[in-house]
Amino acid sequence: MGSPRSGTTFLAQMVNRFFDVHICRDNGTILRFYRSVRHYEPLENDHNLKRLVHHLYADHYFKSRLRDRGFTLSEAELFARVVRRTYGGLVEAIFSATAESHGKRQWGYKRASFARVGGERLDDLFPGARLVHVIRDARDVVLSMRTAKDSLLERSWHFGAVDWVSHLQTGRRLGQQLGPERYLEVRYERFMAEPATVLLGILAFSGGGDRAGRDAARIRSEIGPLVRSGNTEKWRRVLPPGAGRTIERVAGDLLGELGYPVLYPDVVGRPVGAPEMAWLHVDRLARTLVQTRLGSLIRYRVEVLKAAGRARFSRGGEKR
Repeated sequence: MGSPRSGTTFLAQMVNRFFDVHICRDNGTILRFYRSVRHYEPLENDHNLKRLVHHLYADHYFKSRLRDRGFTLSEAELFARVVRRTYGGLVEAIFSATAESHGKRQWGYKRASFARVGGERLDDLFPGARLVHVIRDARDVVLSMRTAKDSLLERSWHFGAVDWVSHLQTGRRLGQQLGPERYLEVRYERFMAEPATVLLGILAFSGGGDRAGRDAARIRSEIGPLVRSGNTEKWRRVLPPGAGRTIERVAGDLLGELGYPVLYPDVVGRPVGAPEMAWLHVDRLARTLVQTRLGSLIRYRVEVLKAAGRARFSRGGEKR
């Protein structure tokens, strides 16, 4: 987990390449259905669980992000695979089958905003999970949000910084709840500078498994050419000074706490008045409309509404 554009995708790719683990990505579908699970409970009832499985298969993003990427079970096969009749048991059945299709014995999950699930709900979804939190300099993160294509991300300097602070603070609070046995922070900048050392640390944190020695040898010999070591502190070269001041105004305190350099301490924490905030919202909306593919945004919203409607209004005949 980590803020968007913090390196979670690259880390997931490296884990998939070197570990006996397959990290699954799903555009937030699993978390989205979890928010509606009350409409399907109790899942001990066969009808309710089958209805939930059927609605998952009807979801566009479940198909495009999971079924089209290695998850091959039919609805009946998935239903039969669920051992624990809980939503977490259903998630385990989906992701373990996906991992097996990729020749892996363990599975993981990658979602930048995962920390927002919260500690109690975390163990509903992923009992005993260990979390790796990727942290990257806010200025590089917000710059990447601003320039990313085909992504539903914040586009303004101000709200990008707000988003970064929210993800970081939420993730670190979750880490305090879980403790060091289940929570590990990884700095993106160190990962780029010392990729083998960092990845070996993650391997040890994850438990490694009986392939750990072989995996470690491959990491040491192969990872170097895969990493763009200069992919840090881009903000120093291309971020306009005004944008740097805007980001540090919001994120400067947390940047300093994390040990990142703060160039504009005079603006850190300065409050935003109502007229300025109104302008920031107008700028945010304009940039979203101009820089985001509206078709993708509309499609996502429509699919979310369709899934919510199925959950609420297709309850007919379930037994409790």
